[in-house]
Parts: sequence; structure tokens; C-alpha cells
Amino acid sequence: MEKKKEKIIIVAVTAVVTFLYTSIAGFLLFGSMLYSDEGKIELVKTMLEEYSLFDVDEDKMMEYAAMGIAASVEDPYTAYYPAEEFQSYTEQISSSYVGVGVTIGADVEKNQINIISVMEDGPADKAGLKAGDILLSVDGKTYEASRMTEATMYIKKGEVGTSVAITVERDGKIIEAVVTREKIDKKSVSSEMLTGDIGYLEITSFDGKMEASEQDTYDEFCENLEGLKAAGAKKLIIDVRDNPGGDFEVVCKIVDKIVPKGIITYTEDKNGKRETVYSDKEELDIPIVVLVNGNSASASEVLTGALKDYKKATVIGTQTFGKGIVQRVFTFPDGSGLSITVSKYYTPNGVCIHGVGIEPDKIVELDSDKTLSELEVSEDNQLQAAIEHLSK
Repeated sequence: MEKKKEKIIIVAVTAVVTFLYTSIAGFLLFGSMLYSDEGKIELVKTMLEEYSLFDVDEDKMMEYAAMGIAASVEDPYTAYYPAEEFQSYTEQISSSYVGVGVTIGADVEKNQINIISVMEDGPADKAGLKAGDILLSVDGKTYEASRMTEATMYIKKGEVGTSVAITVERDGKIIEAVVTREKIDKKSVSSEMLTGDIGYLEITSFDGKMEASEQDTYDEFCENLEGLKAAGAKKLIIDVRDNPGGDFEVVCKIVDKIVPKGIITYTEDKNGKRETVYSDKEELDIPIVVLVNGNSASASEVLTGALKDYKKATVIGTQTFGKGIVQRVFTFPDGSGLSITVSKYYTPNGVCIHGVGIEPDKIVELDSDKTLSELEVSEDNQLQAAIEHLSK
């Protein structure tokens, strides 16, 4: 019996020695390749092809390498998209897309992804998801702030009628929801007349056009504004609460309709190169209030910052999100694409709000636990503060 144990130990030791010998031989063989990053990638590729139990798809390998390189910047807005996902990405700022009807945003400080808004009667709304939920996982895969774009793409990756399991945290409780993807036809602007001659105009996002026949947010804004004027509006509330942003050119066109001739905004890249967007002399000469909150970001802050600097509007609500950076999107011949954060933008007075946000002229905290979409006009104390300001 003792001899048998001895043989087993000898076999085990021999196996370990063989493994170490093989590993050392491998490193001696490929060691010179590790002296460059290109060599390291080639080494991983060669060893996978040589030893992996599973098939190695070279095209997929290169796609993952590209995604990893972009992710190394650790910027939630810089990402590489394979062709299929890039199409979904570009649809995000279109007036229609396949998805579940939620808007998500990255809270970099807490390293989490938040659901900012849920489209009324959309798939996510029907499944019980709510604004303010913390997104934990999608189909069992966890996501953090730095992977927000990837999470968005995964949620939308699927045909109409397919389902996705979304896990969120709400008030310390874990909630799981199965959501069925639908074609989402977005209307980014809505309006109504309020008390007396006050018109109310809500912008939920700044969407561009995928096709010439579509309306973008600028077209919707002009249409709703003219409708309010025809109904007797002489004062205006522009509500961009929970608006995460969108198309930079679209918001600049809207601002151009409101402010006098001058600078709308300007951007600066890492080399200090400046690009300035100007408005013409046409302006909207009526009293205006802009409603904002902590989810008013990016393009919403371009609009808010310009109107505040020109004193064209009184800003009411709470501190805005503070996304003062601009992305440039590159399309590759195979249909894939790359989004890169390329510059910071500044308000007309030269203020960069990135990481800071815009402080309202009048700070008013929302005093209800309901989401904005659930509030009646009479229950929305921020909206009531705007009405009171314009009624003076």
C-alpha cells in the first residue's frame, strides 16, 4: 500500500514538473514577443489557437480587442461598436427605434447606472420599472457606470417581440422585470396651455433625424411653439427636467431660435482648438422659465447655460447633471463605429460646467416622491414655482 501511495505521489510530482516545464518552454519560446504590446496581442492569439479547447473566431477576437482598447479610456461615452450594435447606437438619437422605452444615465461618482426616465405606457413602464431605479444587471450580466453604453446596446439588441431580463434596485430592494422589446416611436416635445397666457413646453430629449421624412426635436419644438403662440401664449416654461441630452446640432438650432445674435456655445479639444457656434439676430422676446433637475444633462445644459447667460430665462429647479463634454462619432466601412469624447463645451460666458452643473437662479427641490410623469400640475411644486414667477 505504501508503494502504491509513493507511485501516486511520484506521478503527481511528475505532472506538476511537466506542466512547469511546458509553461517555461512556452515563455522561452514566446518571451521575446512580450517586449511590445503588438507582440503580447499576437502571443495571446497564437496561444489560444494552439491550446484553447474552444474554437477561436478571429473576426470576433478583433472586435473584442477593439472594444477593449476603447474601454481602456474609462470614459462611459467612449466606445467601439460592432456593425449591428453601431446601428442601434445611432438609433438612440432618432425619433424611432427598437427598445424598451427607458433612458439611462451614468453616475460616475457612485459607479452606477440609473434609470432617468421611463416612457409612459412603454414596455418598461408596463413591466414596472421606474425613474430612479438603479440598474444592476441585464440578462444576468452586471453593469457599472463605465459600461453604460454597453448596457444600453444590450438592452436594445434584439428584434421586436424578444424579451430582456432587467434587474434593478429600488429603495434597497432588488426587483427583477422581464421586458418585451417594441418599436418605440418617440415624441420628444409636448406642450399645453397653463394658467392665463402661460405656455408649457416639455423637451424629453434632443433627437436628430435618421431619415429626411422624420421630424427631429427642432421641428417638433417649432411646431409646438407656434401652436402655443396661436393659443395665446405670451410667456413660456421650457421643461428639460430628466432630459439627458442628445444631438448637439439640434439643441444649438433651438437655442438660435431664442437668443439674440452672439455665441451659443463653444468647444475646446485637448490641443486648445476652439470651435464656436453662433446665433443670428432672430430671438424669442417673451418671458421664459427653464425647469431643470439633476438629470438635466449635456444638450439640456447647452440650452440652459445659453439662456441663463443671455438672461433670456430664469432657471428654476435643482443643480443640473454636469456633462459638459462632446462626443464625435466615426463610421467605418464595415458598418462598425467609434464614439470618442473629443472636447469640452463652454457656455457663452466661458463657463465649463463639466462635473459641476448649472446652478438655478431659484433653487426649488421637488417635494414629492412621485416621478415627474406621475405628477399632476397642481402637485408639481417646481412647475408651480415657475408659474408663480411668470405670473408676477
